[in-house]
Amino acid sequence: MTHVQGMLYALATFFLWVIVDTGMKIGGMANVTPFLIVGIFGAVGVMGTVGAALAKRKLSLLVPHNGRGLALIALCSFAINAVNVVALKHLPLTVFYVAVFTAPLAIAALSASLKHEKLGGFKILCLIAGFGGVVLAIAPRLVAGGEAIGYLAAAASVACFAVYTVTIRKLSATDTPESIQFAVALFCAIGGFSCALLQRHSLEIDMHMLVILATSAAINIVANFLYNYALKHTTSTNVAQLHYTQIIWGAIIGFALWHELPTWNIVTGAVVIIGAGIIVARLARKEQVMP
Repeated sequence: MTHVQGMLYALATFFLWVIVDTGMKIGGMANVTPFLIVGIFGAVGVMGTVGAALAKRKLSLLVPHNGRGLALIALCSFAINAVNVVALKHLPLTVFYVAVFTAPLAIAALSASLKHEKLGGFKILCLIAGFGGVVLAIAPRLVAGGEAIGYLAAAASVACFAVYTVTIRKLSATDTPESIQFAVALFCAIGGFSCALLQRHSLEIDMHMLVILATSAAINIVANFLYNYALKHTTSTNVAQLHYTQIIWGAIIGFALWHELPTWNIVTGAVVIIGAGIIVARLARKEQVMP
C-alpha cells in the first residue's frame, strides 16, 4: 500500500506541475522577467509554508537540520524555476515536456551511481528507449517547433532536477517536508527579487498577471508537498517514470490555450517514451515486492 500511495502522490504532483508550468508560460510570454516570477513563487511559498506550520501549531516543523542538503536543494529549485520560465517561453508546452523527459534517465543514472539503486539490463534498455523517444520527438526542431534557447534551458532544468530528486530523498530522512519547502521558498524569494533588482528590472507587475502567478505558486506548494511524500513512500526511480503523464496533460492544455497541435514525430516519440516508462515502472514494482 505504501508503494501505491507513493505512485498516486506522484501522479497528482505531475498533473499539478503542468498547471504551474502553464502559469509560468503565461508570465514568460507576457515578458515578466524569470527572476521576478521566481521571487513571486518564493514569496507565496514562504507564506504558505509558514501558514501550514501555524495551522498545525508546530513552527518547529520549519527548523532545518541538514543545512548543507537544504542549501543544495534550494539552489537547485531556484535554478529549475528560472530556466523553466525561459524554456516554457520559447517552446510549445508539449515539446517542453518531451524535452524534459530525459529527467528519468538522469535520475536513474544518478541513483544507480550514488545511491546504489538497482538497475537491471532490461530496465536500462527501456530507459535508453525512452531517451530515443525524446530524440525522435525533438531532433527535427524545425518540425517540432521552438527555439534553441528553449532546448538549452530545458536541458539545464533536467540536470538540476536530477540532483534535486536524488538529494531530497536522502534529505527527507532528516528534515520535514515543511522545513524543506520553507528553505526552498525563502531562497527563491530572496534570490529572485534580488536578481531582478540587480538586472534593474522593475518589481511592478500587472495585477491580473500577479493573480495568475500567485495562484500558480500556491498550487506549486501543494505539488511540492505531494512530491516529498511520494519520495517517502517509494524510490526516486519509480517516481521519475511517471513524468511521462505530463506529456499528455501538456498536449491537452497546449491545444486548449494556444492551439498547439503535436506533430507526427512528437506523437511517435511520446508513445515510445510512455511505453518505456510504463515498463520500467512495472519492473520497479516487481523488484520492490520480491523478497
